[in-house]
Amino acid sequence: MRYTELRPDPQLLKPNYGGFKLSLDTVPVLRTELPPAQRPHRVRPNAHRQYSYLHARLFGLQNHLVRDPWATADGACLYYVDVSGTVQRVQYRPSAGRLSACCPVYRFTLPPPATTTATTDTPDPYNVSLVFASERLCLLADGHGTISVLQTGDRTTTAATPWVAESVRSADPGEDANRLLPTAGSVLLDARLVQSPDGSGQQQLLHCIALQVDQLPAKPSETVLHWFTLELESGPAGGGGGGGCWTVRSSCQLRSAGYPRYCTLDHDCTGLLVASDKPFTFTEDTEYPIIEPDRSEEPANGPEPAMMLDGSAGLSWSQTMADIRICCSKQDGTSWQLTTDGTAFQLTANGKPVLTGTQLFGATSGPPSTHETDTTLELVLEKAEKETVWPRLYEGGPEETIVAGPDADLPPAPDLDAMLEECDYGDGGEGSEEQYFTLERLDRRLHRVTDRASLGSQPPLFAMRLQPAAPAAIVVRHHVDACVWQPATEATGTDTGAWNLRHEGTLHTFGYVQASKRQQKYLAASPDLGYATICESERMVSIYRLNYGGGGGAVLRRRHGPQVSVGQQHLIFLEDTTEILGVCCESEAIVLLLEDALVTLQLTIEE
Repeated sequence: MRYTELRPDPQLLKPNYGGFKLSLDTVPVLRTELPPAQRPHRVRPNAHRQYSYLHARLFGLQNHLVRDPWATADGACLYYVDVSGTVQRVQYRPSAGRLSACCPVYRFTLPPPATTTATTDTPDPYNVSLVFASERLCLLADGHGTISVLQTGDRTTTAATPWVAESVRSADPGEDANRLLPTAGSVLLDARLVQSPDGSGQQQLLHCIALQVDQLPAKPSETVLHWFTLELESGPAGGGGGGGCWTVRSSCQLRSAGYPRYCTLDHDCTGLLVASDKPFTFTEDTEYPIIEPDRSEEPANGPEPAMMLDGSAGLSWSQTMADIRICCSKQDGTSWQLTTDGTAFQLTANGKPVLTGTQLFGATSGPPSTHETDTTLELVLEKAEKETVWPRLYEGGPEETIVAGPDADLPPAPDLDAMLEECDYGDGGEGSEEQYFTLERLDRRLHRVTDRASLGSQPPLFAMRLQPAAPAAIVVRHHVDACVWQPATEATGTDTGAWNLRHEGTLHTFGYVQASKRQQKYLAASPDLGYATICESERMVSIYRLNYGGGGGAVLRRRHGPQVSVGQQHLIFLEDTTEILGVCCESEAIVLLLEDALVTLQLTIEE
């Protein structure tokens, strides 16, 4: 497994950026009322059921306003599903400065609302989800277990083309290929059309990722990722399909106790990029058998875990922001030996392997340095990625020993200059478990993690699509900033390593602003990274423009010290108190989907 350090490009950072200055300039707000038949569809929670945190996050934070990443030449094309089961299309044209009227492009039958109680086993439905796989293909999940492949035609034209259903798929336990499809509702996360060479030419494969929460009666709920592949049996080649029949080629499942804050297919759809606080593991696969490691051969082929030797009694560890210290006790006659080979090392106890460098949670710089006494053997390893906290030494290892500093027992300093804010205490309360997030690539054939990047204790802020046919970019906090990382296909001068995560841009001081916001539902940014926005559940929208005005940013001139550039902050209070169900950011405007209206916030007005 390769470890990647997210090291930002210094040219994309602004050390002298001083935050945002509140602007009193008026932002035009245009409201388009929706008739009752065209209001967005959403699933209401069942009052007879109890839901987990995973359910609340999946249902509460879903963005119901979907942006078409391929149709951006003549303004943004946005889609949502109304209460009658119709996919509505609206378009924002910068030249007109307003939204077009809703135009229906596809209609399907929504199942009737389920009348379930707390004692029934019928699963609750999910919200309808929509994802674009190519310039002419779209996938639609009705929230009840049916996923449709839709032929959309040319979506870049001004006139909306009616969509046609090419294939409708649901889970069938009798067929091995699609038995792992969601049997109940699910939410589509990503889809991609790829050309796979076969014996007769190019074969079209449609990969899709669907998310489902499995509520178990005897143990905590789990997150289930369904990864299934469709192949086109007949029809014209090229153009993303048309007139053919899509059949399920293979499917697999991944499970985790955490929630995926970021999930997307990599460029060639051979791996899955997931950011979460709990690891995802493959549980079933219909195409590539999952081979469990043979535990009986581990002592012959490699070192067994340290816990097999009850290492918790003789091995302890602690850490700083720069290094890891491992203390090996020589009590009970234990003899420790350390052998090194370049940057690799192996630790043995009484001749039995205990620990190797490949078992560690993170990467280290070089072999460990040692200090030995009559009672202990101490190993010091330098972290390859500084300013990070390891949640564990290795899988199944001992708990970290917290070493108190020399000032731990001193009383607090009186008369502090700065008062603590709510954001300084973090999201968790007293006694809550500390979270640690990682970004991992899981390989489909190998069924294991091949690449990992540490994100620290801060979760990813949000994901955004910079290129239509590429994986979604991930926005991660870096100190006070928010850095945008794009998975790349080939090495460039700004890549961080073999994983090829490229630093595309920076939202200056937005990380600090986001941490100070207690009420936030949607986070988004414009495609050109000119501004970012935070939407609350209702009424309140905060806009943070990186440049103050149109002159490239204001400069605060100080009598002493360097000049500081500042951005512009807008606070928008909507008159409507209905819930915000979706948001889409364009360079010229922000479009909001409310329960009964579409609202446009005009940031720039063309003369």
